[in-house]
Amino acid sequence: MRRAAIALLGIVCAAGAIWTAYWSLRYGLTPRPPLSTLQTVVRFAAVAAAIVLWPFRRDALERTTLGCMAIAAGASALFGLGVRSEANDIVRLLFHFIAYALGVTVCARWLRALTRASSESSKRPA
Repeated sequence: MRRAAIALLGIVCAAGAIWTAYWSLRYGLTPRPPLSTLQTVVRFAAVAAAIVLWPFRRDALERTTLGCMAIAAGASALFGLGVRSEANDIVRLLFHFIAYALGVTVCARWLRALTRASSESSKRPA
């Protein structure tokens, strides 16, 4: 079950990275429709989740991913609050892509670690 959840998270991150790259290449920084209140609240929740998870992660890559997630979600939350600027759009798109790409990497590392731990435990005598 744990592997399936991590694999699903990795797939979501990969899809997010692909979608962000596609959007950036296709539309650039063209004006987007405003976010709904719910979408803005979800962005604030993502920032809060990254901040809450930060102290529990010791790995530098995981912490970097959480930091990029907080910046990306924060830029989107500002966008949802009406902050419309080219700088915010650039930060939003760039950090979404970086966070998603790092998320794929972190999920792959977690899956590899689970596989390694599983194979080592099966080799131990009972």
